[in-house]
Amino acid sequence: MSELTNGRPLTRQGPLDGRVLDGPGVCLTGLPSAAAFNLRADPAADAIDAALKDWLGAPRPLVPNTQSNGARGRILWLGPDEWLVVMPDPADSATETNLRGLLPEEARLCAVGDGLARVAVEGGAGRWLLAAGCPLDPSSPALGEGGCAQTRLAHASVIIVPESAERLLVYVRRSMARYLWTWLETAVTRLEGH
Repeated sequence: MSELTNGRPLTRQGPLDGRVLDGPGVCLTGLPSAAAFNLRADPAADAIDAALKDWLGAPRPLVPNTQSNGARGRILWLGPDEWLVVMPDPADSATETNLRGLLPEEARLCAVGDGLARVAVEGGAGRWLLAAGCPLDPSSPALGEGGCAQTRLAHASVIIVPESAERLLVYVRRSMARYLWTWLETAVTRLEGH
């Protein structure tokens, strides 16, 4: 039986769900939360990679600022012994239980999906829009195919994940999501003025 509020079932909602912002050469969309898990482990632990490859279809990337993509999700390199495992749909208790059950005991896993907001940045001007508030050059290899980057965007800590030449995903802490959206609105307005 699901919980009800005013006769309606409760649903998860992120701080930017459903927001859309269009500008010249760019469209920004607030996306619902995804299942995301912070994974800490020894990079040489082959059993972890075997489990992730069986379950997600991808092993951990071991090269800085890269990602591995599988049939059920992606794994982002965050540090020498840290990764973000992301699946497109929100996590349920079975997802976390299954993942924990597959990983060796020495792996540390923490669900972080509800604490992250996501913004899709699409269009030819998207990289240049982000560059206005980010120290990364739009042509950085971290923003190329197969890359990812932890950086700052308008003073907010973010993870930027390129999905194609004209689509980037930006992950930001939930507590900074509205601040970042306000900055993006201002940046888009400045694009319109040029």
